Amino acid sequence: MEHAPPGSASERRQRILEATERLLRRYGPAKTTVADIAREAEIAVGAVYLEFSSKDDIVEELSQGQHRAVMAAMRAAAAQDLPFCDRLRAVFDARARGFLELAGSGEHACDLVHCQSRAVKAAHARFLDEERALLRDLIERGARAGELDAADPELAARALLRAYASFSPPWLFQSPREEVEAVLSAVHRIVLHGLAARGPSR
Repeated sequence: MEHAPPGSASERRQRILEATERLLRRYGPAKTTVADIAREAEIAVGAVYLEFSSKDDIVEELSQGQHRAVMAAMRAAAAQDLPFCDRLRAVFDARARGFLELAGSGEHACDLVHCQSRAVKAAHARFLDEERALLRDLIERGARAGELDAADPELAARALLRAYASFSPPWLFQSPREEVEAVLSAVHRIVLHGLAARGPSR
């Protein structure tokens, strides 16, 4: 892998992102200014604007990165060679685990995936579209394989997301991790059992 030469634009951009992420985890987007970012990155304020048009652009890129990491874990779970109900379970476990790990990385770390910032809301909206598409595809393939009972995969995906809404930001962050994991396991048993295809009735 090639590294950018010292002082290059891409190195400067990376320094800005890393500095902003450190600040956001401590103070959140609302209390972090471009001047704070420049000071933390040890560059001039004008240099920040050479890479990003606004603080929101920096925050959105960082938020997208956090959401991409969670989505990558969900896609990996969906790709496992498992029965489709077990894949769905793994997808929701991966999502909860990804967000919970973020919660432990700083007082305001969760603000990167849920807060009033326009930039974070935009990144989260894209994530919601991607996760719905991932579930819809998984359900559709499960139905074709005869393992899931879902005449309308899009509707089933939306219903699952409603059923699991409390295991996503911000509600996910309001209970201790052990409690979240125990309740999530119970919800799996209740919800996914209802989606599993039944054999012909006798």
